[in-house]
Amino acid sequence: MSYENIGLIGFGNWVKSAYIPFVNNFKNPKIKYVSTKTEKSLENAKKIFGNDAKYFLNYKELLKNKEIDLIILSVPDEIHEDLLLEILSYDVDCIFEMPLTANKLNSEYIIQRIKDQENLIIPNLEMSYLPIVNYLSSIIGGNKFGKLLGAKLKLSANWWPGFSVYSSSPWYIDVLNKIFKATPVKVRSNVEKKIKFPTESKGVTILDYEKFLAEWEFNMESTDGLSVVLDLFFENKNMNINLMNSEIISENNKKIDFFEPYYGWPGMHEFLEKVFFGKNVKKKKYIEDIESLQKISNALELSMRTNQWVNL
Repeated sequence: MSYENIGLIGFGNWVKSAYIPFVNNFKNPKIKYVSTKTEKSLENAKKIFGNDAKYFLNYKELLKNKEIDLIILSVPDEIHEDLLLEILSYDVDCIFEMPLTANKLNSEYIIQRIKDQENLIIPNLEMSYLPIVNYLSSIIGGNKFGKLLGAKLKLSANWWPGFSVYSSSPWYIDVLNKIFKATPVKVRSNVEKKIKFPTESKGVTILDYEKFLAEWEFNMESTDGLSVVLDLFFENKNMNINLMNSEIISENNKKIDFFEPYYGWPGMHEFLEKVFFGKNVKKKKYIEDIESLQKISNALELSMRTNQWVNL
């Protein structure tokens, strides 16, 4: 794809630190339209883009500009649904962050709308774009260490409150799906309970891939900083991988080359490079990812409430 005129809806730290540095490396594309929720954020945007952009406090006014060929949408989860439906009323491509909505029926409606239109709705799943993901997938596909018996992905972060199993699962489960070249057939969530209210800040989800099980363990109250560590268990060998720096610890800290991240988020450069400059972009693949990850998010949410396995 080739984009020239970008519109931003949302102007939080994530946009400023992860998206803008990449775009500013190139003459084209350019961020020419910015919509924020508050006057303060709008003033901060003007300090960055000056007179080169147009500014709006109402995103609906931004969407009326037909020159825009890509929207970068970065807003709180609870308003994804409304804004995506608005964007789908226009002939414009859009990068967004999963999930679509917490409402299962509404998510099915949005997915059908995405399928019915020509424009690309692109989920930001940056970690899955790391070269090490393809490397690990080739090891499994080539049966290098025998049959894969299981896997465990451990996330430690200090994101609580604010992130939930529902909203954070697509990024990390998609990494597993891409490595395994498969999606789970059923899932189960086990989250810690607090006395006054349930919390999703700590727990384990179990993913049944038919031939093996994978775990995603998360602790969003960690004081040790952000880490994403993957263990793969084969018949003949186990692998221990630090996905934050693409280092295979169990192979004498072997590194798989990747672009250094702008904001500590590995894979962001690779993801955006694919979106802006990749050839043979397949809308079908984006839709498949959105559909499967939304189903997984919905199933995890249901499992968390019922404490039962949920089939996908």
